[in-house]
Amino acid sequence: MMAKGSDLDTADKVRVLKALAFQIHRKRPAEEALAEVLDQESKGGRNRAFRPAKEALESQGVLASMQAIELLGDEAAAVLGTVIDARDHRLLSSALSALAEFLEGAG
Repeated sequence: MMAKGSDLDTADKVRVLKALAFQIHRKRPAEEALAEVLDQESKGGRNRAFRPAKEALESQGVLASMQAIELLGDEAAAVLGTVIDARDHRLLSSALSALAEFLEGAG
């Protein structure tokens, strides 16, 4: 299920992407790392903003979860899917960091 619009601002998205990149760099599986990051970000009354991502992670996986809160567009998801399939944690961590840096520059 896709959200109509994300409740997250650019700084939120950058923080989530960087946290996810850090966890994956530490060799955590993407699903586990994203679940932990979403749980951490949901604290302090932010659960509503992250609920679509949590639901999508459980039912459809990492890419759908990231798209549910607009961390990724369709094009980035297509490329990141290939990176995830390669099962190279360093490459995936680098790709997520690059996305965060791109958002920082665009924001």
